Amino acid sequence: MAASLWSVPREQLEPEARRLAAAGLQRWHWDVADGRFAADGGFTPDDVARLTASTGLPGEAHLMVTDPVGVVDGWTDVCSTVVVHAEADRWQEAVERIRTRGRRAAVAVSPGTPVDAVADLDAGVGVLLMSITPGRAGEPFLPATLERLSALRGRPLLGVDGGVTRELAHRCVAHGATWIISGSDLRRSADPTAWIRGVEDGRAEV
Repeated sequence: MAASLWSVPREQLEPEARRLAAAGLQRWHWDVADGRFAADGGFTPDDVARLTASTGLPGEAHLMVTDPVGVVDGWTDVCSTVVVHAEADRWQEAVERIRTRGRRAAVAVSPGTPVDAVADLDAGVGVLLMSITPGRAGEPFLPATLERLSALRGRPLLGVDGGVTRELAHRCVAHGATWIISGSDLRRSADPTAWIRGVEDGRAEV
């Protein structure tokens, strides 16, 4: 279970991060966009280092960038997992670079990309299925994502990102997800502790 703070105003980042950490969150999902692959925005390694220090929680970087090879080193310095896109240039090279630097690599797959693109990846590499268009926070969850999860069921690290509500998180887990990312729905919950525990309990039962 990881939380995205993509749509949180800058002046609210510190208090919101502390609030979710106190609610039992386990890790952060740091979105990064270059303005070409996805709308410009997200976080810098310096942002992540500061928020990691203030909350004590580890995190993963989600690089929505056209050429990740040139930027992965900075992210492996501050994150335990780094995600690159299957639609990006030289993504296989980026994956190897991440692993060489002792971090876990994962590959994100946009809704329009067949899951066959990552079906043969080493089991040590995670797969993150996008359930919205990358960078478009607030879009509704695409139902076809559930079938795509089922097609990759059994991978040790199989995630879903985008429009994930608490109810949808349970459905994703039932279809094989082991890694849930949520932003707006988790943050707007009246009881984020119950939200997080509910998803974790559901994952333990599968």
